[in-house]
Amino acid sequence: MGFWIPSLFLGFQSAFENDGSLPIFFWEALSVLSALTWAVERSFPAPRRLLIFTDNSNTVSMFNSLRATPTYNPILLTACDLLIRHSTSLRVCHISGKDNDIADALSRLENECALAACPTLSINQFLPPRLMMGAKVL
Repeated sequence: MGFWIPSLFLGFQSAFENDGSLPIFFWEALSVLSALTWAVERSFPAPRRLLIFTDNSNTVSMFNSLRATPTYNPILLTACDLLIRHSTSLRVCHISGKDNDIADALSRLENECALAACPTLSINQFLPPRLMMGAKVL
């Protein structure tokens, strides 16, 4: 997984074991949630509005409609909790894959490619946020 903040020349990546039990859509959505978490919890004050780009159209749709299948609900619950707690409005927009080369390189742990595209990039590791699971139905 990976994301970057172009205005700060900061890149973030997280290695994970993808055993194939979850589709790439899950990891793309978790990357957006990780970027959201970084933005609202490391800024003071938290941004009132936030724009995140992703090259996955399903992720765009999920975050903008706040609708998902049960597998993705913990990601949405966590995002909504962050947005409400920090009074932040989120918009997720699509970016073409060819214009998303740095984030893609970071997510594949191809640091040389990321640095070739942005030589001043500072690459950091991150752990994805813990997901809210919601209330258990009795």
